[in-house]
Amino acid sequence: MKKFVVTFLLVPLLLSGCSLNEESSSEYRPDSTNEEATNPTNATIITGYIIDKEKERLLVVEGLDESEFDITQQTVEEILTIADPNATWVSIGDNEYKDFSIGEQVKITVDGGVNTSFPAQASAEKIEKVK
Repeated sequence: MKKFVVTFLLVPLLLSGCSLNEESSSEYRPDSTNEEATNPTNATIITGYIIDKEKERLLVVEGLDESEFDITQQTVEEILTIADPNATWVSIGDNEYKDFSIGEQVKITVDGGVNTSFPAQASAEKIEKVK
């Protein structure tokens, strides 16, 4: 009888520890940012520095401070090694391409998904310079 009572009390305790309850609020996610509060559609936002340009696309690195790299002294490959995996080739229109320079900080709203290659690849819905 004692075994039955102990088992009856322990099983619910053990099962409650195995709960699959996930919080959807950003306050419980350690990787959430304030961008989510101002981005109700949950579009992907990339904020970083342009380290390279090719026809109609920009190579942007995220998560780096200007003190962590020097675009005038380091190669793109060296900066990519530092930024790994936070680099994205972002496709933009030909007209917009001319408005941006290597070394500028930009904020990009991604149109659709992000290809997870390295560097990642995405298309810009909106791009603006960060001051």
